[in-house]
Amino acid sequence: MTDQMQPSTANGEKPVDQRKLLRALIDLFSEQDLRDFCFDLRVDYEALPGLSKNDKAREIILFFHRRRRMTVLVTVFREHRPHVSLEEIVLEEGDGDPIPADVALPPTPHTTSKDHSNTMLVSKSFVLLMRLLARPDMHTAVVSFQTDFQAASEQIDLMNDFKLVHDLFQELENRYFLIQNDERRLPEDDMAWDSIAINEPELQGKISDLRVVTQRPTFAHEEVRWVAQLEKVSESIRVSVEEFDLNELKRGTSLLYRVLNRTPSRINAQLVATATALRLDALEQAMQTISTNLANSDLSLDNVVEEIHNGVAALHGLDERLKLLVREHNAWQEVDDELRRVEATLAQSIVELDDAWLDLKPMIHHLTASQTHTWAAELSDVVDKLDQALQDKVIVTVRRLFRRFQSQIRRRFRQVDLELLTLCQDLQRIGESLDLLLRQFEK
Repeated sequence: MTDQMQPSTANGEKPVDQRKLLRALIDLFSEQDLRDFCFDLRVDYEALPGLSKNDKAREIILFFHRRRRMTVLVTVFREHRPHVSLEEIVLEEGDGDPIPADVALPPTPHTTSKDHSNTMLVSKSFVLLMRLLARPDMHTAVVSFQTDFQAASEQIDLMNDFKLVHDLFQELENRYFLIQNDERRLPEDDMAWDSIAINEPELQGKISDLRVVTQRPTFAHEEVRWVAQLEKVSESIRVSVEEFDLNELKRGTSLLYRVLNRTPSRINAQLVATATALRLDALEQAMQTISTNLANSDLSLDNVVEEIHNGVAALHGLDERLKLLVREHNAWQEVDDELRRVEATLAQSIVELDDAWLDLKPMIHHLTASQTHTWAAELSDVVDKLDQALQDKVIVTVRRLFRRFQSQIRRRFRQVDLELLTLCQDLQRIGESLDLLLRQFEK
């Protein structure tokens, strides 16, 4: 049995079987019911791909799965169909692998989690705030911070959308490389067309997914010309497979390369800008105020004060980590921009590099000064050697060391990007908890 097929999760809760949930939506909801369901979920029913009720139901599940909001979906489902037992939609041993993956149900307020990660602690604190909303004497104190919670939830949602586009582009790039490798075998090896025909539907699927994502409000005011370019890619590669047209295939892969070479970095920049605007400190202050009010009251609320205080500390840790990664990302981006400018002229002369080095060298020293990791030591070594080569005016050595220098810079830049994306994924758990809390405000 694979990890995905395990009937329970780390917190002891059974995961949702998305196939069972899909069947329940199809069997228990009319089309009008599904529209009302989407309204309650704040999802535009008409914007969901597909025409039939079955298609719409499937897309609702995929929408919330991709945004890591399955707990919200299940919560609203149970509000609309309270007679449905939770056991009817959870994954049981022997059920097989759910599609596209199993998702843990939310822990109850009494669940003691062994996961002491920052995101788990913050999420648990929000669950406890939901309990406080049920107390008239504490309701006003919690609701007074509704605006802060709403703003954070919306900002995390924006990050979710940018991260989703980033991930889809990564998957699209993987398909591009597979098709490009087969393209190189043509025209000598006609069997390459069989492999291309296998990968072409997957590529088309990723392009379709990207088209759907860009219809969301997040991208309403964004310039998404690359969508039209991907449409051309889709058509060229479809025609090439149907007609075994190598020229059409090259036209499609060439255009796709240009899109992949430009767009993901721009999406990443938007994600970083959104992360920069995320005010986790405002959430921290709100929870700190609530914690202080509770501590000063005479209420006996078990370990609520301590748990919320732990959530405040965890949120502070996440905020510091986010700010650190954003600062480092921006610093590496500045270095990378400078390297690209130098790279364009390096074949003709090292004059541009010589001038840029006055800025690049201190920038790298600043980024590696407090680092004890291997990558920092290796990069510092290359910097020293390149600095000496520039002083000695050994052009061949300068160019060789620059390539190594550039490779190490980009490797570290990618690692920081990966860490930032991972943190964004962790923040999705907090966003889900915020969504559930905000639903309580409306009741």
